[in-house]
Amino acid sequence: PITPRGNSILTKVVELIDPGTGWWDEQLVNDLFWPEDAATILATHVDENLEDWPTWHFDSKGLFSVKSAYKLAVQIREKEKCRDASGSSLNTSHADTLQWEKIWNME
Repeated sequence: PITPRGNSILTKVVELIDPGTGWWDEQLVNDLFWPEDAATILATHVDENLEDWPTWHFDSKGLFSVKSAYKLAVQIREKEKCRDASGSSLNTSHADTLQWEKIWNME
């Protein structure tokens, strides 16, 4: 969506669905999103059997960045491999350790 996140406390798609009808809460969608986003959302089929999962991740300021999305992707990958990526921000000489500072300070 191109609509700015603003102060919305909603974090999951399911929160935009009317539990009584199982379809979009049109009033809520129209209240939260710009018209072009609302139209796209309301035209999207609702499948109650799909698992709700984050499609992007925001940083500590609540903003999306490639950096925050990449960090999330690495954390998910490492979790799936039963490893912990949280220590990869440390600057060590270990060959397998990602050196985040060098990556994010590149031109």
